[in-house]
Amino acid sequence: MKSADTSGIHIVSFDVPYPYNYGGVIDVYHRCKALREIGMRVILHCYEYGRGEQDALLEVADEVFYYQRDTNPFLLLSAVPFIVRSRADQALLKNLKKDTFPILFEGIHTCYFISHKSLQNRWLGVRAHNVEHHYYEELAKIEPKLKKRLFFRSEAIKLKQFERIFSFADEILTVTPKDNAYFQEHYGKGVYVPVFNPLHWGAGERGTKSYALFHGNLSVMENENAVRYIINDLWESDNGLELVIAGKDPSESFTKWLASRNFKIKVLPNPDNEALNRLIREAKINLLPTFQNTGIKHKLLNALANGGYCLANTTMVEGTGLEELCQIANTPSEWKEKIRELATRPNNPAAFEERTNKLKAIFDLELNARLIRSLTEAK
Repeated sequence: MKSADTSGIHIVSFDVPYPYNYGGVIDVYHRCKALREIGMRVILHCYEYGRGEQDALLEVADEVFYYQRDTNPFLLLSAVPFIVRSRADQALLKNLKKDTFPILFEGIHTCYFISHKSLQNRWLGVRAHNVEHHYYEELAKIEPKLKKRLFFRSEAIKLKQFERIFSFADEILTVTPKDNAYFQEHYGKGVYVPVFNPLHWGAGERGTKSYALFHGNLSVMENENAVRYIINDLWESDNGLELVIAGKDPSESFTKWLASRNFKIKVLPNPDNEALNRLIREAKINLLPTFQNTGIKHKLLNALANGGYCLANTTMVEGTGLEELCQIANTPSEWKEKIRELATRPNNPAAFEERTNKLKAIFDLELNARLIRSLTEAK
């Protein structure tokens, strides 16, 4: 058996992690950056399917390799989940075998080769961004199109079976205490490593404007449903606040639906990072409902780190360890009451600062990078 060289690490990413404009790639990009900043050589492997090759990644990785996903529809017939089978590029295995560095597979998506006999003398880790078959089960529940709903259900079944391959991992790096408990129960392994998100610790007074904000990727059905829920069930136009909806790529039909409501809604599509951070910071209330209790939502972290009052349902925060940092409402009547109360509640800069300090202790990028390095040195 070869002795592993822990001065470097292979990161196998499910997507090209730049620009880092959605949850999973935020985590991957900033993990690469933090590991490199503590002196590890980072070799990044990316599956590219629309984002293109990005020179900016050479700022956070020493080498970057790109692979194409195989989207042949016949792969849907495989017992291996499509999100995994479509990333089974032999060139990846060849590149991983060039040295003895530890390997971190980002998500179950990239784990096709984790059981390969040529890698069994290496430290192998999986970054579990969530319990993936739970996530796909939830996607199936809210997907209106039959073809996609059947795909999500099929993937959920296959992912539950394929997840057993995690037994080949030396460690599973989880994103929430709740997920950590799941993997400990099923595989006897799991280390909670908070997501790598710099959280843009901004300066200036919070909650200074008279609006409530919902932000998120508006091309994702989960977020579209959350907005519809806010407007149809939670929002009262006489509560003293303007409603602002901001996010990425709202569909034309959804934009028209928003415009047809009987009260004014300010819609801000595709704000850049600076504009979005300002919106989060200046909002009197950040509205954070969700119907999916999987993984952790980066919009929750960004709102807590930068915003004023954060109003969420239990589903958004349960199992994250951040429950006490939010205002909680679950039923429509609770949401309406909380919105009215927070709209007139004076801001509490001391409480906001205390919340920020708690977050900084948890989401310390250097500390968590050193934790990963220590795990790779354990084999």
